[in-house]
Amino acid sequence: MKNISRKSKITIPLFILSCVFILSCNFSNNDEDSLSKTQINQNEPRSTELSSKVEKTSNVFWIKGTGSVKQKQEIIEVNIAIEHRDKEIINATNVVNENIKKTIAIAKTLDIDENKIVTKEYSISPVTRWVEKKDEYGEYGESQIIAYKVYNSVVITSEDKDKITKFIDEANSETGNSFRVNSVTFKAKLNEENKMLAREKAVEDAMNKAKFYEKELDINLGKIISFEEFQPGTVNKSQNDMMPRMMMAEAMPSTELFSGESEVISEIYLGFEIK
Repeated sequence: MKNISRKSKITIPLFILSCVFILSCNFSNNDEDSLSKTQINQNEPRSTELSSKVEKTSNVFWIKGTGSVKQKQEIIEVNIAIEHRDKEIINATNVVNENIKKTIAIAKTLDIDENKIVTKEYSISPVTRWVEKKDEYGEYGESQIIAYKVYNSVVITSEDKDKITKFIDEANSETGNSFRVNSVTFKAKLNEENKMLAREKAVEDAMNKAKFYEKELDINLGKIISFEEFQPGTVNKSQNDMMPRMMMAEAMPSTELFSGESEVISEIYLGFEIK
């Protein structure tokens, strides 16, 4: 009897614990099922919103229109420089400063506006040479400063081509071998009328394309629901846009400059609704 009572004392608590464990597992499974259903329900409207957005963007027919207007390049920019080397910095600086004063004076005598004369770059740098040497430890090489280079460049702008050519010729003859012409650039003036005309041509081009696509693709385009414009500015068409660096020779012919044309370009993007 004592053994039976002991067994009953042990088995009853085990039975109660097993029942509690089974019930807790059922509750947790029910919670997980309800949570997963909730998450699915929450995701449904998101997928619906995404599909509606895709439908809206896919219902737009984009057409690009381009318009351009040619115009003359009336502005001339010449980048000149004075460069000199000497063992002494002060000597090189004096030569450069003196020749720069000469070039500016020439520009002023040609009635070039002083506000159109701007310093572009000024530098003083050592000129080095690799030298082989020898001492009691053997041969070795090192870089040594043999001179100093002083460089001063100026940009002069004018709308008169004859003034620029005269300036280059006179400055060249006055300053000697220290004279440099880094570049000659032709630019067009900002013209609002040409911008508007380029826009009109771009719109006309886009509308003509819309009619073409409607006919060829057998689609029906509705109202314009989106519009974007891009104006990259002027595209240089000059074949003589840049002039290479040149050094003075003993006899130098007169300078000739030839300006070209540029284009004002307008690009538009029209988004048509597809019916």
